[in-house]
Amino acid sequence: MKKLILLALFALSTAIAFAQPTSTLISQGGVVNTCAGDFFDSGGGGGNYGANENFTITFHSTNPGNTHIKMSFNLFDIEPGDTLIVYDGSNITSAILGKYNNNLTPPNFVKASIYNLTGDLTFRFVSNGAIQTSGWFASLVCIPQCQDIIAALDTVETVPTPNDSNYIDICFGDWITFAGMGAGPGAFPQDGILYDQDSATSMYIWDFGDGTIDTGRVISHLYSVVRGYDVSLTVIDVRGCTSANYLGARVRVSANPYGHINPIPDLCSSLDTTYITLGYNASSVVVIEPITSQQSASQLFDSTMFIPDGPNCSVQCYNTYVTFTAFAQNSTIQASSDIMSICVNMEHSYAGDLGFTIICPNGQSVQLDPNDHGGGAFLGEPYGGVNHGTYDNTTYPCNAAYNPAGIGWTYCWSEIYPTHGTLVSLQSGTSPIDSTNTVANNNYLAPSNPFSGLIGCPLNGTWNIQICDDFGVDNGYIFWWELNLDPSLLPVGWSYSVPIDTVVWSGSFIHLINDTTLMIIPDSGGTYQYTVTLYDIFGCSYDTTLSLQVVQTPQVDLGHDTTLCGNNMVYTLDAGPGDHYAWANGLATQTIPVTTTGYYSVTVENYNMANTLTCTGADTVYIGVLALPSVDLGPDQCTTTLPVLLNAQNPGFQYHWAVNGLPASATNQTYTVNQSGNYSVTVAEQFGFGCEVTDDVNITYFPIPDISLGPDSTICRHHSIEIKVTDPNNYLSGYDYAYAWTLDGQPYASTDPFIVLTWLDPNKVYPVVCQVTGCITVADTMMLTVEPCDLTIPNIITPNGDLQNEYLKIPNVEFYPNSTMVIYNRWGKKVFESSNYHNEWNGENNADGVYYWVFTINYGNHGNGIETKDMHGTVTVLR
Repeated sequence: MKKLILLALFALSTAIAFAQPTSTLISQGGVVNTCAGDFFDSGGGGGNYGANENFTITFHSTNPGNTHIKMSFNLFDIEPGDTLIVYDGSNITSAILGKYNNNLTPPNFVKASIYNLTGDLTFRFVSNGAIQTSGWFASLVCIPQCQDIIAALDTVETVPTPNDSNYIDICFGDWITFAGMGAGPGAFPQDGILYDQDSATSMYIWDFGDGTIDTGRVISHLYSVVRGYDVSLTVIDVRGCTSANYLGARVRVSANPYGHINPIPDLCSSLDTTYITLGYNASSVVVIEPITSQQSASQLFDSTMFIPDGPNCSVQCYNTYVTFTAFAQNSTIQASSDIMSICVNMEHSYAGDLGFTIICPNGQSVQLDPNDHGGGAFLGEPYGGVNHGTYDNTTYPCNAAYNPAGIGWTYCWSEIYPTHGTLVSLQSGTSPIDSTNTVANNNYLAPSNPFSGLIGCPLNGTWNIQICDDFGVDNGYIFWWELNLDPSLLPVGWSYSVPIDTVVWSGSFIHLINDTTLMIIPDSGGTYQYTVTLYDIFGCSYDTTLSLQVVQTPQVDLGHDTTLCGNNMVYTLDAGPGDHYAWANGLATQTIPVTTTGYYSVTVENYNMANTLTCTGADTVYIGVLALPSVDLGPDQCTTTLPVLLNAQNPGFQYHWAVNGLPASATNQTYTVNQSGNYSVTVAEQFGFGCEVTDDVNITYFPIPDISLGPDSTICRHHSIEIKVTDPNNYLSGYDYAYAWTLDGQPYASTDPFIVLTWLDPNKVYPVVCQVTGCITVADTMMLTVEPCDLTIPNIITPNGDLQNEYLKIPNVEFYPNSTMVIYNRWGKKVFESSNYHNEWNGENNADGVYYWVFTINYGNHGNGIETKDMHGTVTVLR
């Protein structure tokens, strides 16, 4: 909306500048003092110039502030044998700004240069007598003394970068950043001569060629239609001086080149081959449509606009604009047939309340339909249906938010297609008024006024359709409108094509023939995707994906010829997945049972989804059936007698025996066992076909031993005793019997054929039991008595010869051999020592008195070395 307003304001300011034009003919000659007017050739606004003319006219400013003349050319048509010469000054001796005819047309405008102190422009026209054409139509204004301005692209900041021909090539959907040259001689070649020029104080006005205008030195733009665009730039400096040159930039937009995709026929895996082709031919699998563009002679306004109730709202006329830039400079409407049609898509209740007017860039207009206030037929389908005759919200009739849009129909005015009357004649008929068919080209509207009223309108520029509602109780919406001019009016040569540069394929089972042809040989079924990516010369990439349905060729594998093992068990042949089965025996299932020897054949078929393709596989196998033996040598056994006879059953079969994993020579049904071991047999009706059955059994032989623990015994509590199991037959050393001991009725932790006991509680009799287990268990018991054998050392001896208490006697000392006795007198002198004391000290020759002794008891070796204990005390010797 901002861009449209800017355009409207620009058009308004132009209209004000020429509100009171004056017409000046070149034939008047001389000097014209003015700052406003139209400058025509001698034929004026409607005729051609004359033959053999040679006239000179000078224009001089009457404005003391705007001292220089600027002449803008609206139309220009001078035969190449004739010439209009423009001088930068007051007469023909001044510098020549240019010589113009149809071989060299003038720029948009010419102006007095900064070096021209008079500010005048002098025009001289010279024609011959050969051909006279329509001449020119120019408009004059006075401007300040201006330095030159060049509208040019800044190729560093413009993205993408223009090529050497000033073309910018993009992919559809890409933004372009346009940047005008902002400094230096490329933008302001005369900067500083009279005043400073720079981008900060200048206005940059872009016309993007698609009907939109925006301002700013650097501006981004997105094109919504694939075609070529002429881009123009006008730069206005701080004095209001304007660039005179044409920018000459063009945008070319690439597009997706994919057209029709022809389906790839279904095929069988591992059997069929297909080709995927890409090309412009309609028979290709991927059909490419050449991307080309020519300038359009149609322009579309496609923004929805609310048209509220006329007298109830402040604005009664609504204007929408389209802009053409594609036509040759200064070209005009020459005939009413140049206008193919004017179309609007809209809905509105009461068509008679509306008036439609088309307004061309120079202000000429034709009323297509007047506000006659007659007839109640609707245009399109207003909100609420075709019988809804009032505006939708009586409280807020001017607010679109409270008045929803209906459904728009298309109505077109034309003088070249068949019509069914004017809108005035149709609005009293059936509602809604029948729309225009722009495909069959019928039901067009005849304009109330002829299109000839637009002859002379510039083709390029902004066209406006004005819709006025000046009568109450109705509203509507315009959704789009389009002006269609004759495409033959377009200049020749402004077109382009976008060739394909590179083709890249991806997918399964690809054999690349060339960049546009693939050979596909799939080896398995499924749906496969093939993606082709196209890169065009603009650097744009586009991809599309194709699907190939591959029917799995049945992979029928019944296995190798084989022999089966029977005994009434059922073996199954499986033909694998498929849609249909045909076995040689007449069955039609995926699997069949096999119970007899013979050849088995099957054919399997798979179909595509449309049931138009059959993929076939087949196989044959020979099956032999052998009986499967049942072999049971029985459970493992322990025996006290030999031999043992083993029986493999299955009489008449073949047998292989083995002992402890090593083959035996026996091949009979039975086998005689004479020693312990693992005995196995393999049985088959016939060896070599996998129908063997094996069983094994462990035979353990243990004779019954005659065991003995020996006689009952007595020991001191500190003594050790080894109790050992014996057997007169010596069986115990020949077989691996198990031993279990109990002591005093409790398990004793030993699995050896002997135990060692020590430090048992004294004054007790212990039952010692050993159980010996082979195939059976035998036991023996020994009674073990434990005495305390305590030591008591007396504290007085009387070695007086009466043989009573003569010696230092320790009862039970004999049970503690190698016990040590050391005796000291009262002064600590050792008077006696024995390493194996046997009650032999009698005081000897020592005096009566008290003696100190240290007795070290030797308990003997108890597994961790000699165990000892020290005792000490005193003994008194009395004689």
